[in-house]
Amino acid sequence: MPPDTILQVTKLVKDFNGIRAVNEISFTLATGTITAVIGPNGAGKTTLYNLISGQLSPTSGSIKLKGKEIAGLLPDKIVKAGIGRSFQITSVFPSLTVLQNIRTAVISRMGRQFDLWQGVEWDSPGDDSASSPLQRAVHEILALVGIEHLATNIVSTLSHGDQALVEMAIVLALEPHLILLDEPTAGMSREETRHMVELIRHVQRQTGCTFLITEHDMEVVFELAKKIIVMHQGVILSTGSHEEISNNISVRRAYLGTDD
Repeated sequence: MPPDTILQVTKLVKDFNGIRAVNEISFTLATGTITAVIGPNGAGKTTLYNLISGQLSPTSGSIKLKGKEIAGLLPDKIVKAGIGRSFQITSVFPSLTVLQNIRTAVISRMGRQFDLWQGVEWDSPGDDSASSPLQRAVHEILALVGIEHLATNIVSTLSHGDQALVEMAIVLALEPHLILLDEPTAGMSREETRHMVELIRHVQRQTGCTFLITEHDMEVVFELAKKIIVMHQGVILSTGSHEEISNNISVRRAYLGTDD
């Protein structure tokens, strides 16, 4: 594996009752890059994500993160290994504040879920005296995502776009090396979509995280990803740059049903 490779997927296969959803897929991701996986509905994108994040175990094949095999590990082990994931349907704690959501993730990452001797009931985002590692970490995540002004808001009262920002903050609080984003702009207005694109770029620059995204908005894909992987019927149809994918006849046939 090249030294700059963070993820190596080799001949990955997933069968469901005789149906092959992922068929010997192989690809690599370079550290600090943004790559997109695209394809029509039923192409196998979600299955691929579920295999990488541990929601599913592969029938066969290999998934290596920084050279270490992670295929078949449980999701919590994969999170600890350094992979974070957001879902198309936003996954947050709706009855908690934004700050409490992020704090919960930081506590989990610090391994303090069951530490009864450390106080964590801290809810003032503007408290300059907040100096514990927990408090500093939460402040840093709020600032990184730009949601300090939402810190005391109950998440269920936020717009869909703001809830997506909270989910991104939760993922970042786990300090992943690789972030999987599943339709990060789904259901967003044009303004919210623009903000999410800018946030992904900002986070990538500030943290050096590697991103793997699935996205139906091709403008978002072409704007963010230097490398695009096209899936169709469980296999990789093509891999390349924006220009290479746009000019690929096989991709146009699979995606649009036309050569034009």
